[in-house]
Amino acid sequence: MVTPVKVKDELEAKRREAVLLIEEHGSPSKAAIASGIPRQTIISRVMAAQAHNRAEPAVPEPAIELPTFPDENLPIEQIIGYMSNSFVKRWESHKAHTWFTVKVKDKKPIGILWMGDPHLDDNGCNWPVLQKHIEICNKTPGIWTSNIGDTTNNWSGRLVHLYSKQDTSLKTAQRLAAWFMLEAGLKWLVFLIGNHDAWGDGAGVLAQMAKRYGTQQLVCHDWEARFILEFPNAAQFRIHAAHNFKGHSQWNPMHGPMKAAMLGQEAHLLVCGDKHNWGVFRFENAERNLTQTLLRVRGYKFLDDHTRHLGIQEQQDGCSILTIFDPSNPGSVLAFDDIEQGAEYLTWLRSK
Repeated sequence: MVTPVKVKDELEAKRREAVLLIEEHGSPSKAAIASGIPRQTIISRVMAAQAHNRAEPAVPEPAIELPTFPDENLPIEQIIGYMSNSFVKRWESHKAHTWFTVKVKDKKPIGILWMGDPHLDDNGCNWPVLQKHIEICNKTPGIWTSNIGDTTNNWSGRLVHLYSKQDTSLKTAQRLAAWFMLEAGLKWLVFLIGNHDAWGDGAGVLAQMAKRYGTQQLVCHDWEARFILEFPNAAQFRIHAAHNFKGHSQWNPMHGPMKAAMLGQEAHLLVCGDKHNWGVFRFENAERNLTQTLLRVRGYKFLDDHTRHLGIQEQQDGCSILTIFDPSNPGSVLAFDDIEQGAEYLTWLRSK
């Protein structure tokens, strides 16, 4: 097969030959007689050569010569390869963090205290109750803790002026968050990022704190965590915890969790916070053939001007709720809004 490049080279060679024949013999007619090439063919080739020379004028020699600089960018193929590999790792990590399994080494029943929105730096944070709950957790064997989100106010944007209305600065707020996560003595299981935590660089600050938690890994998730508690006897409890679930009703604080229970993935326990109210609902979901427990925790923020301006009365209980998981009764979750009572029941249950 003759390539276009080869054809082009042959045409240019024939044009140069025609020009040289005329230069040598003085006229197209004499060149035709000497070479055996038709006179008109020689004339056509000479005219084509002249037209080509006019179309491509000679480029003058440059007055200066610059160095050849290396390209500062990676070849696009390498960038695409890097992005492809990065996606694969992110996707694998995403799948591993969705419905992950928490293997409980303890054969006895355990408890998880779901701590409602702490808002540790707010003037209305109910520190006496929070400290009492921390003390109960630390002295009661078998209790783990999970934070439902909004660890601090973390004001940002148009709300940043609210720091002028509270006693604690941003720096002090971050110190309180570090104490709460790392120094309060709590055995953390899950630490969620709420909407307040996500403002500005708040989520990044908490994520960096979580890396300092120690040998026991702390799950610090954005907004939600879905996991399975698995005991040595293979008993399992599916838990879906979120800062909040979609759906709202002014009459029913459990509307969002109920919607998730009926339409979302199967779970024995669904727990959320965010709205600064609380409720507990336990029912048998016959369509899904399981008993489900729904929780909304109130949190520790009291004396809320925003709530008062809306004409809403503040609830006094349900800051946190203690759930108890008994491996001898898989799938069944007990919930206590009275933390002290729940801790006493767990202690009795573990002593049996």
